[in-house]
Amino acid sequence: MAQVRIQNFDLQIKSNNTDHRTDEISTKRLILRRGQQFKIRLDRGFELNSDKITFIVDTGTPNLRKYETKKLFGLSDGFIKKDWSASILSKDTSSMEIKIVPPADAVIGLHTLDMQISALKEPLKYHLGEFIILYNAWCTEDATFMENEDERKEYIMNEYGFIFVGNSNYISKRPWIYGQFDEDIVDICLKLLDKSLESHKNALEDYSRRNDPVYVSRVLSAMINSIDDNGVMEGRWSEPYDDGTSPTKWNGSSSILRQWFSSGCQPVKYGQCWVFASVLCTALRCLGIPTRVVTNFDSAHDTDGNLYIDQYFNIKDRMISKDTRDSIWNFHVWNESWMERRDLPPGYSGWQVLDATPQEESNGIYCCGPASVKAIKEGDIHLDYDGPFVFAEVNADIIQWVIGPDKSKPERFFHDSYSVGIQISTKNVGNDGRMDITHNYKHDEGSEKERLVFKKALEKKNNPGGQDSVNQVPGTPAPNPPLTDIGLNMKLKLKDPPVFGQDVQLIVLITNLTSQKKKLNININAQTMENNGTNMKLIWQKSDFIKIKPKEEYTALQLIPYSVYKLFLSDSNLLKVSAVGELTDSREKLLVERRITLDSPTLQVEAVPLQTPTVIGHHVTIPPSLISFFHYLDILVEPFTLFFA
Repeated sequence: MAQVRIQNFDLQIKSNNTDHRTDEISTKRLILRRGQQFKIRLDRGFELNSDKITFIVDTGTPNLRKYETKKLFGLSDGFIKKDWSASILSKDTSSMEIKIVPPADAVIGLHTLDMQISALKEPLKYHLGEFIILYNAWCTEDATFMENEDERKEYIMNEYGFIFVGNSNYISKRPWIYGQFDEDIVDICLKLLDKSLESHKNALEDYSRRNDPVYVSRVLSAMINSIDDNGVMEGRWSEPYDDGTSPTKWNGSSSILRQWFSSGCQPVKYGQCWVFASVLCTALRCLGIPTRVVTNFDSAHDTDGNLYIDQYFNIKDRMISKDTRDSIWNFHVWNESWMERRDLPPGYSGWQVLDATPQEESNGIYCCGPASVKAIKEGDIHLDYDGPFVFAEVNADIIQWVIGPDKSKPERFFHDSYSVGIQISTKNVGNDGRMDITHNYKHDEGSEKERLVFKKALEKKNNPGGQDSVNQVPGTPAPNPPLTDIGLNMKLKLKDPPVFGQDVQLIVLITNLTSQKKKLNININAQTMENNGTNMKLIWQKSDFIKIKPKEEYTALQLIPYSVYKLFLSDSNLLKVSAVGELTDSREKLLVERRITLDSPTLQVEAVPLQTPTVIGHHVTIPPSLISFFHYLDILVEPFTLFFA
């Protein structure tokens, strides 16, 4: 009897990858999206009954094969839902084309494909090759299914984007190269899963759960930061950065991921929130989970979990630390990923918050999410994962306290329910504009519905599993009267847009709304800030005593000199100006703050006729204004030579 042999086989990598929208990653190895068929071709010189062929899919990780992770399936007449299947598309005497369909809930990652022929006493086994499986947002049965094609192009296929930064009064954007289709990035992202704490604790359970985007996205949110697990990046929010790279210098994810991988998986120095979020976006898009980068301006960091941010000021108007680590970040950047939440009651699928920036522990590990955006909006913060923390980021109330010169008991003088979670932003689909998605996270600020949701969240926090209530929660401070009840209104305005290198021109505006003369002491100061709300250094202050006639408006221009702030400003380019006014008769107080982001100076280059010819190789003098601009950009300017083509 003739020996049965497969003469040749073809995984048809190029056509399969094109069909699976992975050809941008590679056309040399098979990369598939689950729930979608792929084709292979077998060349043979024999007749063989289809029931003699068995396909074997196994994990590509050698140390897992001992756990019997194999999937065996033969040729059938049609598609088998929720399991691997294979069927003949065409055949003749010399060849056979077969389609294979991974289930829509297949485990993602590296796999091997073998074929066994049992026509003889001794079965023959052929190793057909390796392939990678990704999530499939084009498959209706996949937990990552996204219906809109334009959104799929944006949130999976787009390798470029913008991250919105600055402050709520001045929003700017940083360009970023995600690079999720660079060929080596998919291997690095799978390595992240293999290096996770979950994989080290129980490799088989970890592998079996990689079919679930909820699980995988949570693991990745922990692995992008370095705490706990030697993840990708170490965070630092203030100088020095001499032993690494300043967070502001990064503009893409691939170099960060490659550096982590090539160093033996040692953390890369340094990142801040927009870097963590951008790298996580790359990893999630690479694995096929629709993801976008989201910026929350005036983002609360609630350390004690009570949904309130306590701020303390001394009578000299400087914010001080007192028994709290609560803070308001100028902006904070996280991710949203699109997925079905089969682990939650109906209604909470769709966009889910994930945050790789290490802020607070979640179940003992520095990670955050996925938290349903819908659950945050409706105050259902008891649902997995990290609902109270995310709710506070977008909708905490601020309680402000003043401490007198004798350090007596703090006096609570203002309750602010409007200032957290401003202009929550992400990139538009299909263009580079900004899309405001604040309405996804909360009802109109200050509306009855928004306040009812806040009270509901408080009760969910204080009484998990209890009945919902819209009554005032015991112990919750009631809002103070608005400042205008004491007859004065105080504002801080900028005369001109603030630019690094120029004096900041600040207008103090106080209006007496009463028919009585008012006397008050006013203290104003400026502090440098980090983006995470850390107050760095008091750099400027001024005190004054003023009298304001009835119905009069008092205006004063204050200058914060460039010569003062340039010595202390961090990479964040942030100043915080605070003003506390105290009425001399009643001792009642009012406070106003303004965060100022100093813009980069602009450079205008104008072509002018040369008075004398410029000779190749001759030195050219640089104007002082241009030198100042280069110094701002951290460029060392030396005498240089112009060369002309």
